[in-house]
Amino acid sequence: MGKAAVVAGVIGVAAVAVVGGSYVVGGHIESGFKDNVAAMNSGGLEVRIIDYRRGLFGAEAQTMWTLADGEESIDFSVNHHIDHGPLPAGKAAEVRSVLVLPRDYADTVGAALQGRAPLEVQTLVGWSGELLHRISSPDYKGKVGDDLDMAWGGIRGELTVSADGLRAQGSIEAPALDVRDPDGSALVMERMVLTLDSVRPQPYRFWTGPSSITLERAAFSVGGEAMFEVNALRIGSMASLDGDVVNLSVDFGAAQAVGGGETIEDLSLALALERIDAGALDAIARIAEEVGNAPGGQEAQQARLMGGLLEQLPVLLSRSPAIEVKKVGARLAEGAAEFGARVAYTSQGEAGGINPARDLAGNLHLSLPRALLLRLVDMQERQTILDYVEEMEIEAEEQEIEDAVRAAVTERIAGMTGDGLLQEKDGVLTTAMSYKDGGFEVNGRALQPGELRALGLPF
Repeated sequence: MGKAAVVAGVIGVAAVAVVGGSYVVGGHIESGFKDNVAAMNSGGLEVRIIDYRRGLFGAEAQTMWTLADGEESIDFSVNHHIDHGPLPAGKAAEVRSVLVLPRDYADTVGAALQGRAPLEVQTLVGWSGELLHRISSPDYKGKVGDDLDMAWGGIRGELTVSADGLRAQGSIEAPALDVRDPDGSALVMERMVLTLDSVRPQPYRFWTGPSSITLERAAFSVGGEAMFEVNALRIGSMASLDGDVVNLSVDFGAAQAVGGGETIEDLSLALALERIDAGALDAIARIAEEVGNAPGGQEAQQARLMGGLLEQLPVLLSRSPAIEVKKVGARLAEGAAEFGARVAYTSQGEAGGINPARDLAGNLHLSLPRALLLRLVDMQERQTILDYVEEMEIEAEEQEIEDAVRAAVTERIAGMTGDGLLQEKDGVLTTAMSYKDGGFEVNGRALQPGELRALGLPF
């Protein structure tokens, strides 16, 4: 299943990367092509021109793409046919880009493709320089290599890019992917859609606007045994520039997730980052780009990026940023559970310096069924006791272990509820915590930090 996954990944990455380049700028066809190919090089992607032959009314070109992931890399080429006039069907130019898979992968999926290109991007260039990318990948069904059976629904999509390259809008859809091997293992994905409406505000390097990914269904099984399944997955993000600060939000949800013997419904996560200094974010984006293009090992690159983050930390904190987990919610067998938290940094100015104990403020709320907490605590205490019995080489009867687990669970729950850390009503346990000026409150009562250990939470 490895090569099939790589093939699908190459097609997907190429679809996004190919359409991200503006191959033609005004009437300078060749120079625009070369400039934009050079601009695509970043992080683990290297693009270089292998051949460019210009004619009177068009050109033929070939680029080589290298995707590097750690110690491994994948090379594939893209052939480009450029038609630029003098009047190419009412537009300034048209570029047809066709992905050519590496020989190893071409041999693997060649029979299924039946001579068709695995990915094609048609780029229409307007007279003002605006671009319309039309992305397509053929659907195919058949053997991949000697063992795998694959059904691929192809890719369809359109993306428009403004003449200045500062706005991109569009969507890409992959209807289906079904990969199976003889032992019954399978990977299935149904109707994945990517949409975006992005703007890069000048003079910054980052992008703003909404984007989303939806996936109707994904399932993975090994040897015929279902391992994981998710239905109606959605991931949305939004970045907005308000003056000279940026606000970010991420919204994640799934109607149902099944795996590890658990069935979770109405899974949701809403996260927000507020008041992020735009200049600092731009500096971090530039550093990340430089690090991605610079030679050296991964550790050195990470150290450089971390150094850049620390350099920008005072500027970031001066904006009084906040991070909020608006909601983490799910419905399990025992009922619905919900969690939320917010942490903000209240700056005291340069004279006050950075003092997290003084300047941090936060709050947290938690609600979950008592039966769910009992099950979670039981699992934790049981594993602790079993590990202890094994490590100390103690011979213990099953009933002795059960009695020890029951006693430990009873003590933990009593500690949580007896001290008022958790309040119970109608079988549901709740708590509300806050931190300000170096002090904790739980359900309106001042609390010492050591008491939080009773909850088993990372405070």
